[in-house]
Amino acid sequence: RQDLNHDFIRYVITRHEPHDGPQAQIVALLRSLFGDEVLAATVLKSTAIADAGLTKQTLYEIERGQVRRATFDRAIESLDAVNGEILDGIKRTWGRT
Repeated sequence: RQDLNHDFIRYVITRHEPHDGPQAQIVALLRSLFGDEVLAATVLKSTAIADAGLTKQTLYEIERGQVRRATFDRAIESLDAVNGEILDGIKRTWGRT
């Protein structure tokens, strides 16, 4: 029997509202409990992401003009940061840093 190595598993904070006090406390608790296993970047709660989901699309698939520019930019920035961390973790696991 081979022992499995799950060092690549990480937790992602989603639908995050960084200015919500109770949420900030929960995120801080999760980070204190799980440390580096929680990604530093978070997926923000966004109407842009919700609106894309209504049409069964990702934010990367919708037309930029379908939502307010600032809303789109904030949401895509948070997704890019999370996805970048995930990609970096995959590369580390593969030994391709």
